[in-house]
Amino acid sequence: MSRRATGPTTTLGTMAAPNVVPEDICPVCKRNRYLNSSMTFKINPECYHPMCSQCVETIFKTGPNQCPYASCNKTLRLKGFREAMFADLTIQREVDIRKRVAAVFNNTQDDFETLRDYNNYLQDVEDLTFSLVYGEGTERADAEAKLADYEQQHRAEIERNKKKGSDAEALRLRRQKEADAAAAARRAELLREEAEAREEEGKLNQEVMEALQRGESGNAAEIQARILAKKKAKLAKLNAEHFGPSMDNAGPRGISIRGLRQKRTGPTEDEEDRNKPYDPYAGVSLQPTRYTVQDHYENPFLEPAKEREDHKVGGYNVQEYVARAMFEAFAGLGVMVGEEKASEQRSVGTTAARDAVARNKTSGPMTTGRRQEVDDVFV
Repeated sequence: MSRRATGPTTTLGTMAAPNVVPEDICPVCKRNRYLNSSMTFKINPECYHPMCSQCVETIFKTGPNQCPYASCNKTLRLKGFREAMFADLTIQREVDIRKRVAAVFNNTQDDFETLRDYNNYLQDVEDLTFSLVYGEGTERADAEAKLADYEQQHRAEIERNKKKGSDAEALRLRRQKEADAAAAARRAELLREEAEAREEEGKLNQEVMEALQRGESGNAAEIQARILAKKKAKLAKLNAEHFGPSMDNAGPRGISIRGLRQKRTGPTEDEEDRNKPYDPYAGVSLQPTRYTVQDHYENPFLEPAKEREDHKVGGYNVQEYVARAMFEAFAGLGVMVGEEKASEQRSVGTTAARDAVARNKTSGPMTTGRRQEVDDVFV
């Protein structure tokens, strides 16, 4: 059975519903963009069947009408048509469904007692959205019924969350507007300062040229330096007239306060230490002091590793082996076992003497001679 649209006389009985927005030819009236360069295609969220704007005006301008696609029984209205944001209508439909679901399930994390409850809520919403997007038949109908029931039962809560979200969005937009205005003011100030600097530079160059024309002594750089010095002295004089003499030039009659911490002109020691490059060895030099590693040593066992390709291995370096061997050979030369034993014995004796002094203090008074003897022990 064939069916004809109320607009152009086109048989639509075998017309398939495309999943993408057409580029040149309208699936309904078969008009070509080549003959009508202003042709645009529109869709209706009820069925997502694309058709040109002329078909929309012709078929639906008198009121609601049935979709001209043979496989569609949806009743469409003119105000429901709009241009698609995505060429793939499957993506466009999913985006629209997610927007509709997000407008109903608009709770935030602050509305839940725990994070787990909020994550379970998000999972339930995603399951419902998946059924609406990819479900077939009964599954999609059940999901639509659940969405409608939730919207009917929680209408007041949805409106309250929507208002709260609108207030938060308005606050964000206001802050963004203030930040943009501040950035624009800073840019305008920078442009003004640059214009003033260019104007001052132009005036200075003009004065230098006039001085050269008058025949003043010196080259352009020297004349420019004299002009800048005169301007600086004039500015200092005006500041002295308006604000009084500078405290830096005050004589001995100025008030002197003692005990003030001297102001540092440079960074402090802590700042200098923090600004230094990071040293993983904390200043300890790893260069050997008792020997010097040479570039070449006569060793028949190491020659194949230097010359023969079948002995070379990635990551192995003969020079590193030599450096390690030299380090191990000289590692114990700076250790005197006898001196360390004597030092350890002196340390043990000092500790015992201190314990004896502590016991004598607790047992009774100590005479002057006895105290001198104890001091001699520690010395």
